[in-house]
Amino acid sequence: MSEHQDAAGSAGSGKLAGLFHDYGHSWEIEHLDPGSAWVAVTRNGPFVQVIAAHDLDELRAELQKAETEEPVTRAGNATQT
Repeated sequence: MSEHQDAAGSAGSGKLAGLFHDYGHSWEIEHLDPGSAWVAVTRNGPFVQVIAAHDLDELRAELQKAETEEPVTRAGNATQT
């Protein structure tokens, strides 16, 4: 393993740890096959939200966006609070 690969792996591990720290309480995060997508899944009763991303930076951006959006009902309308 080269220094570059080792540094990239260490950086990736830190990013993943940060995602689990920030979002692990409400999202299941996993890497599909090596070299493929990262996925995050959350459940709200019968509703499931899935986010897929090519890398951890993109996954973080999508999770941030999802956390700020209003929950959506099955009909596609924002829920009333």
